[in-house]
Amino acid sequence: MLLRPKPRVLLVTVGLDVGGTESQILEIAGRLNCERFEVLVCALKGEGTIGDEMRNRGIRVITLNGSGRMDPRVLTRLSRLIHTERPDIVHSFLPIANYAAVIVGFLLRVPILVASYRAVEPWRKVPGIWLDRLVVKLVKRITCCSDAVRSFAIQRFGGDQAKYMTIYNGIDIERFRHGTATKKALLGLQETMATIGTVCRLDEPTKGIAVLLVAISQLKAMKQIPPFQLVIIGEGRSAETLCQLRDDLALSEIVIFAGLRRDVDRILPLLDLFVLPSLSEGFGIALIEAMASGCPVVATAVGGIPEIVSSTHTGLLVPAGDAAALAHALADLLCNQDKSRRLGRAGQEWACANFSVSTMVKHHERLYEQLLETVMSGNERTEKNTVRV
Repeated sequence: MLLRPKPRVLLVTVGLDVGGTESQILEIAGRLNCERFEVLVCALKGEGTIGDEMRNRGIRVITLNGSGRMDPRVLTRLSRLIHTERPDIVHSFLPIANYAAVIVGFLLRVPILVASYRAVEPWRKVPGIWLDRLVVKLVKRITCCSDAVRSFAIQRFGGDQAKYMTIYNGIDIERFRHGTATKKALLGLQETMATIGTVCRLDEPTKGIAVLLVAISQLKAMKQIPPFQLVIIGEGRSAETLCQLRDDLALSEIVIFAGLRRDVDRILPLLDLFVLPSLSEGFGIALIEAMASGCPVVATAVGGIPEIVSSTHTGLLVPAGDAAALAHALADLLCNQDKSRRLGRAGQEWACANFSVSTMVKHHERLYEQLLETVMSGNERTEKNTVRV
């Protein structure tokens, strides 16, 4: 029985460093109707940049300070938290958080459990798949950030397909559509050279930055290509290896690693092209940020990316891992300004019309309200599988 005037929602994630999932949790927690819901965010690990931003917005954040991949002490700490806070809804994001939150929440009889999957991961090992199948059995709903992720999860984890639903990620459209450019020199870039850029976690091979560097080397060797440079925004465990590859390919004069930035909206207007070379991608939120900024995009046709980019209409898609195809797509747009501008305009219109953060949050509110109604009435109701935003 739910007795509070405002249901309490506990959002559980693994960590609070910068990432696409963490940024979406920040928006959900910060924008849910505060007159309707009370929100608390829990991270199984420690502090991070996104956690600081949450606190600055007045969001309650609790970290459990787990270490390593799976710290069993986190289960005890999470149990104490749930016992103390008595959430009406626990919504977890990413596999490790799903395992911990759903199992502990089920044992403590949390009324509504919701899990979330955010990636297409065919390399997942069997023990994890068994846990995912248990998660699917115990939760009321499973949110996925793209149809590709939903299809993958249904195929690998099974269970009641009606539990799975797609809620696309969203961004602050106005922030990116009207971004004010910073100066290229502040990033170590040349003002007179065409600029290609990417924004991602430096996590290889998943993000495909090594493939991009090989493509840039091939692009550099092509004839009649205007002078260009590449800026890579992000940090991660592969940073040192990628910097070494850049140097080995003799690209240090035209490839800049700019590190982690929280002013991407001021960097995207500097770019002539945006590239996302991922080998695996559940959604690709950096793509819609770039598109909303009016930047023409080149990306790989993996995961949820083809749901965002329609090749030759709102951007160009190439096969994942194909450095030559990537180089030729970049060359095509560098040398064809009319085509590049056309794709940039079409991509901006599409992103702004379909991927707003306010719509994404409203769909979460609607989901929570529907689940609360079913619990209060004692009836289960099947929702639509896909939510278009």
